[in-house]
Amino acid sequence: MSVETTVAVAKPVINLRLFTIRIITAVSLFAVLGKANVWLDTATNSILALGYRALLLLLPLTLLVLGRRSLSVTLLCAGLGLVLLALTSNQGMVMFAAALFAYGIAIAGYLIKSEAAQTKEGAAYNRVAMNMGSLVAGLILLSPLLTPTMFFLGAAAFVLLCLPIALGATFTTEPVLARPASQVGSSWGNKLPWVIAGIIMGIKLFGVFSILPQAILLKTGELPAWYGLMLILNSAVVVFAQVPVMKLIERTGRFKVVAVIAIIVGGFAVLSSPAAFHVDTLAGALIWVALLSIAECAFSYLDYFSVKQNNMFVKEVSLGVGAGLTVLIMRVAPPPYNALVLAVIGAAGILAWYWLNRRSNASLHD
Repeated sequence: MSVETTVAVAKPVINLRLFTIRIITAVSLFAVLGKANVWLDTATNSILALGYRALLLLLPLTLLVLGRRSLSVTLLCAGLGLVLLALTSNQGMVMFAAALFAYGIAIAGYLIKSEAAQTKEGAAYNRVAMNMGSLVAGLILLSPLLTPTMFFLGAAAFVLLCLPIALGATFTTEPVLARPASQVGSSWGNKLPWVIAGIIMGIKLFGVFSILPQAILLKTGELPAWYGLMLILNSAVVVFAQVPVMKLIERTGRFKVVAVIAIIVGGFAVLSSPAAFHVDTLAGALIWVALLSIAECAFSYLDYFSVKQNNMFVKEVSLGVGAGLTVLIMRVAPPPYNALVLAVIGAAGILAWYWLNRRSNASLHD
């Protein structure tokens, strides 16, 4: 059985309440991830990076206990986690706060995404909302006046603003805990490629949040004011390059899966060598982030195939493993080997994903 939320949409119109919540939570999530490398210790940062996806494993229990209140309660948990991060310095409480925020933001985000993805229009609006949130988060990170207490309390207030909105938000059917798995996605042998896919997507996602700031700090000792611009650039490139990159891949015809793999491997080659691009300079960081963002556009095919094989939930949970692994390796392994190790894992992972799918005869074509 594969755990999924099946919240159907009855009519192809945007749910403005959920759209608003998605923007607000995306702002808070990306802003917190952007500051985590500077203000949080390795253990807390790893909990945050791993938990905001891996804690999706608590989704079935959350739905079972809370039902339709799941969205409101998990938003409250995220807000309370941010309040604790602002007000406590006790290491145990800080780690608990990071886990509480990660749990709340993970479950709330998945509930909204699963509702939106029932229609093409909803899925598109969900992607727009996420990128709008990332753009705003980048602008917030440009401010030199932020202190940890001010930042986390502000983020908490922002998330808690969602509570009255969530109380009036409607899901068109009752959330359920599971649905029968398709034949393609029913065995663990067929889930393994999507565990790998999630991990490598997590590594790429955290390139801007972990690899880039650590590479800059190694050279300069502090993050420059333009670091927030890199988050904005990352979102903007994905928004504007997504369709052209997909059209380019489609033109390769029966070789499009090979093209997807080549683009992703190329992205990990870029990720492996931030020093070669001189990412401590504005020009170098711009080029490095732009190339990684273009490579990220190819991940939309992995999303598509994961849905087709009924393994989206597995991929989404595993993404947190990749994020946590990125934070851990960047903090523990010495430079420049840390980025190189992550790039090798990513490149080998996408090749293993393809080989495992071929071995299991899973469809990678329309």
